[in-house]
Amino acid sequence: MSKRKSLIFTSVILAVAVFVWTSGDALAQEKGTKEVAREQVAKDVAAKGKATVDDVAKYLGKVTPSEQKAAAKRARQLGLKPGIAGRAAQAPEPGGTR
Repeated sequence: MSKRKSLIFTSVILAVAVFVWTSGDALAQEKGTKEVAREQVAKDVAAKGKATVDDVAKYLGKVTPSEQKAAAKRARQLGLKPGIAGRAAQAPEPGGTR
């Protein structure tokens, strides 16, 4: 019976130690920019009554489709080609590949 009691006691002590070590940083953290952005998007959606694709992307912290289209337009104005079409073809190495 003594082995069983010591095993239970050790397990409880380890569980308490793991809980204390893992929850210490989580309780002390401030809100990051991602959480603030999420709250702002949630307020905007609540005011409008419906969510757009841009709202969802902002909420998830991704680049919105309207930002992607604007970046593509700027790239076209600079003379860049879309995708991999603008990359130069790489010549094969002499002697083949190994």
